[in-house]
Amino acid sequence: MSNYQKYGTLTTDASTVSVACRGWATLSAHLDSGTGTLTWEFQGPDGVWRNIFGGSDNITLQAYTATNMVNIYFGNDVIVRATGSAGTSPVWDWQIMSNVNNRTGA
Repeated sequence: MSNYQKYGTLTTDASTVSVACRGWATLSAHLDSGTGTLTWEFQGPDGVWRNIFGGSDNITLQAYTATNMVNIYFGNDVIVRATGSAGTSPVWDWQIMSNVNNRTGA
């Protein structure tokens, strides 16, 4: 699997592995059981993880308590992950898929 696509299961209040995204990317998660909040984040050039904002106003925190899918555009490589919090036995199935054209050789 390339650096531009990853998937897995998150079962604690922790973070997923990070994925390099370039161009259009799809961030998706499904809460199979339990409760919790999943927030999409990107890593800034200073190494600090920051929340991804979006919505119709581009200032809404992209945090979810159930199934979600977000399509987002990144101009250059941006490192992305999801972080779960406030969970009670959560089982999140997650997937990050970047532009198909960027997957080969990565």
